[in-house]
Amino acid sequence: MEEDKTAIEELKAFAKRTNRIIDFKDETYKASGINPRNLVKQHVIISGSDNDEAYFVNYCDMAGIGDRGMYSGFFFPIAFPASTLIKVRQKNILDKVNPFFRKSEFTTQSKQFDSNVFIEENDERSAGKLFYSQSTQALILEIFDLDPRIKLCVNHINVDIVSELKNKSTLGVYITEQWLLDEKLIERLYQLIEKLRTKLHIAHEINF
Repeated sequence: MEEDKTAIEELKAFAKRTNRIIDFKDETYKASGINPRNLVKQHVIISGSDNDEAYFVNYCDMAGIGDRGMYSGFFFPIAFPASTLIKVRQKNILDKVNPFFRKSEFTTQSKQFDSNVFIEENDERSAGKLFYSQSTQALILEIFDLDPRIKLCVNHINVDIVSELKNKSTLGVYITEQWLLDEKLIERLYQLIEKLRTKLHIAHEINF
């Protein structure tokens, strides 16, 4: 009977099958405190052969807190200030039926987009640039439709473990608390993220 593969082994097989470059690390360290115990820290970074696509970053640190403790998704640089923070997620049933739930302060004036997403931001100018295009809005909704766990964020996750992204503003499309391992979902995300990256690059060239 074949043994189940670990998440790292599955991603290594995916990278090999798709001719992508993989960097991974799996280490155990001892936590500090009165009752020290062994903790695990892992990462897997998959990139294109010419760094010509978004980085597929998977990270887990048992001592991590919140989204930064475990996440899995796609990251690429974006020409926004380092201080910019934007978080977008698909609205869930509680957002829609509970009138006491907090509403997004930022709106795009697109009823279709605003009715389906919850947006938090500290930089209205950058958020306006990110969501200006209706085709970009439609693409973001298409990405969210793939998996309700997906979030789209700017600068909420520090991905300095990717040397090419170190000290840069980044846009991430990712899930938390688990790693993306479904190959069909991963491949579809690669396709849509590349479309998003291209649209945002073109928009930046036009507007600056």
